[in-house]
Amino acid sequence: MAFASALKEIISRNAGIAAAYRNWALRLPPGPASRLAASMAQQRFELAKVLGAIYCSSSLPEVEVEFEADPSSFAGVGAFAAANIETMDFLRKMATAESEDHELLAAVAGAVLPRSSDVAQSLAGEAALARKRSIWAQDHLELLNMT
Repeated sequence: MAFASALKEIISRNAGIAAAYRNWALRLPPGPASRLAASMAQQRFELAKVLGAIYCSSSLPEVEVEFEADPSSFAGVGAFAAANIETMDFLRKMATAESEDHELLAAVAGAVLPRSSDVAQSLAGEAALARKRSIWAQDHLELLNMT
């Protein structure tokens, strides 16, 4: 997949997941999970700014991006569509979505590295943040399992 197409797909995915997180932050019972969803939604809106700036730059590298799995096979926004999911299910889906984004962003960063180290570094940083968000969701799941 061409870099510009891959980036556009990630931007679209991010927008949907950010909106889902914001929606679930309002729907979940007040507490740690709803605060996590609100925080992650805000982080996703910040990610949108970074991705948008890269996409709008006049010098997008012309490289092909190879993904280990087809990005369209990832759960993405559809995972959050159910009207009545429990907090634990939401956190599992959040951890999965963030883990998938880590894979996507890392693949795009790796593909662009030889041509644009600044873009690669920015995308690698965002991949690391996605990995952290996945860990935070997992940590919340573990804490809820203890109670």
